[in-house]
Amino acid sequence: MIDMPDLDAILVALRAPLAPDLHDLIASRLHDAFACGLADLTHILVIQPEDTEAQILDAIGFSPLVSRMDGNRLQPDWDYIERHPGWHELIYTVGDSGFAFLVFVERADGVLPELLALCDGASR
Repeated sequence: MIDMPDLDAILVALRAPLAPDLHDLIASRLHDAFACGLADLTHILVIQPEDTEAQILDAIGFSPLVSRMDGNRLQPDWDYIERHPGWHELIYTVGDSGFAFLVFVERADGVLPELLALCDGASR
């Protein structure tokens, strides 16, 4: 898991060795955030093989496997989903400030199967 709760953490991650496709996704979203004046209101989380639901909860305070509205399991409530080569991108907006969680889910063996199934079903 790569947890980037603020702009400084995102910039540090972009200087670290990352797979080129992941680096490009993060850099592109950071560019978009700057263009919209939201760079300080963006939390990026990268979910990779062996990451657990508990770790996700610790990082962002909710599980993408549970609806934040009614608590139903396997009822996605993201605001946007997009499929990229090797990745799913989920966006969760919070409040009216423009704050958002951007969650990148690697499409790989060892990633939470329920999460991959949810993402695959929604982004076809």
